[in-house]
Amino acid sequence: MLGFSSIGPTTSREKIVLIHGFTQAKEIWHHFVPKLVQGLSVLSPQVISVDLPGHGESSSETCNLWQAAQQIVELCGEATYIGYSLGARVALHCALQSPRSVKRLILCGATPGLRSNEERQARRVADENIAQTIEQTPLAEFLNNWARQAIFEGYVPDEMDMSIRLTNNPSGLAQSLRTMGTGTQEDLWNRLSELSMPVLLITGEDDHKFSQIAVEMKALIGTAAQHAQVSHSGHSVPFQKPTEFCSVVSQFILSR
Repeated sequence: MLGFSSIGPTTSREKIVLIHGFTQAKEIWHHFVPKLVQGLSVLSPQVISVDLPGHGESSSETCNLWQAAQQIVELCGEATYIGYSLGARVALHCALQSPRSVKRLILCGATPGLRSNEERQARRVADENIAQTIEQTPLAEFLNNWARQAIFEGYVPDEMDMSIRLTNNPSGLAQSLRTMGTGTQEDLWNRLSELSMPVLLITGEDDHKFSQIAVEMKALIGTAAQHAQVSHSGHSVPFQKPTEFCSVVSQFILSR
């Protein structure tokens, strides 16, 4: 069973599920859950944060993206699903696999997958190399190098963020890459039109790659989708600009 934490009344009719990114854990959301709950005070929501397979209390779980999505939906039920990066890819699988359970879908830094077999194969090789690095390198050293990638420019994990990541098990993170990495993900571009629930795509203004992906996703999803760009932010919007992220999310939930 996946690890999770819950804040707010379990009897609430409004449930929100938070799904973290690679190398993170459920606690990464805790510092701004109060902001989100405050913005949604009229709904008195229950907020559930889950540990993805290979992470946190779910470090021994080995799943592919579809299996992870099924476990999360079985655990959380009908809710608004919010995912960041890897978590956004998992949340997309939740919506496609169990559309009746996904009341609203909020994806930050999402991709529906690589479009060609050649791209996926190259990414699997790259992910395997990273997985081996995780297994052969002290975790703190790997995490420091991981956080310095260009995609995360503008956000430097603080002491609390890094301490959360350091609770992860290296073997779990490596296995997560092998089973849920982008190289293993199916091409879901042609399935985006199946999404009928309200969809919010969030990207940082400075994250040009994923902003372009969001534009293309919005066009394929259709009228159910909105795209919001957060100013002065890169890929790590929820953690680089938590107040702005919570505001965008709250407004979307209250309006839909």
